[in-house]
Amino acid sequence: MNGEELKVFTAKELSEVLKIGRDKAYALIRSKGFPSICIGKRYIVTEKALNEWLVHYEHKNYVL
Repeated sequence: MNGEELKVFTAKELSEVLKIGRDKAYALIRSKGFPSICIGKRYIVTEKALNEWLVHYEHKNYVL
C-alpha cells in the first residue's frame, strides 16, 4: 500500500461521517450497491471506496 495507512469505517463511524442514524447506516452498508466488506458479522467500508461511491452518486437519489 505504498506506506499509506488504509482508513476503514465501521457502521457506527459511517453514521457519524455521513450524519445519518445508526439503523440507516446499517441498511446502507448492507445494501447491494454499496461498497462494503463483510468479515464475519462485521461490515466495513474503506475511505477510498466511500469517496468513490459518494462521487458516483452525487446529485442522485440512493434508495434503500
